[in-house]
Amino acid sequence: MNYELQFEVAGPLAIFTRPDSGGTPTSYPVPTWSACKGLFEAIALLSDGSAWICPTKVEVCRRQGQSGGAVRFQKYATNYGGPLRKGQVISKGANMQFFATALADVCYRLHAEVRGPKATGGVNARHQLQEIFKRRLARGQCHHTPALGWREFTCSYWGPFRHEYMVDVDLDLIIPSMLVTPWNHSVGGSCAHRFMQDARVERGVLTFAE
Repeated sequence: MNYELQFEVAGPLAIFTRPDSGGTPTSYPVPTWSACKGLFEAIALLSDGSAWICPTKVEVCRRQGQSGGAVRFQKYATNYGGPLRKGQVISKGANMQFFATALADVCYRLHAEVRGPKATGGVNARHQLQEIFKRRLARGQCHHTPALGWREFTCSYWGPFRHEYMVDVDLDLIIPSMLVTPWNHSVGGSCAHRFMQDARVERGVLTFAE
């Protein structure tokens, strides 16, 4: 039995950073697998890892009646106060300006399956996690605030699919190399980046390979 999940997220800004963009982060045109996983886990997760959420596809959406077929990018600047500042800047207690290229006015429909061992001893962790997620989504509850990449890019909407939005069937893209996940395991892994080559967004849909 498949334990499927889905919900919609939207926001004025999003960033799903390309690792090759270095000190001026630039977003992929669509969310990565790990970013989608993080959005699902913002709603619900089982901390013991007995079941976990595996994203299967993401649909890029647009408002009904709007033209489609394109992704909007937005220049973004903020003040950075972290450890990557120059020593002189840190000693003065000053911030530095940090520039990025983000996505603007995004809306996505995310799809996933709950994975994990089969039920044993009368306990079905996959069904449990599915029910927790559905219940929280219906109530507008979450584990922590869902964000579109960086934590400051919080969602303006997250919840069930809305009728006023539709999948952007005019959007077709090929991403030569796309980060799937920075971890070697879906639960409790260590750093081991994995990429997918020639990732295709076809008629607004990016399907994640197994």
